[in-house]
Amino acid sequence: MISSECVPYAKTGGLADVVGALPKILRAMGHDVIVVMPRYGRIDGAKFGLQQRLASMGVWMGDTLEWCSVETADNDGVPTYFI
Repeated sequence: MISSECVPYAKTGGLADVVGALPKILRAMGHDVIVVMPRYGRIDGAKFGLQQRLASMGVWMGDTLEWCSVETADNDGVPTYFI
């Protein structure tokens, strides 16, 4: 599941509540669900136990190569990836 926000990491509206709860329900039903979201600067990596998985990854955006990293955390059994 890809989203711009997810409780408890980032919340500006109701979407964060849905993305924070729905994957847990789907996993309880036996589905393999992960969440992918932006790694906003205001997310406290130490507080949420973020772990770096990939230090540098190039992603083509049109004709421009953009560089990013990938971090992960566990949200009550739901793996969350931060790009």
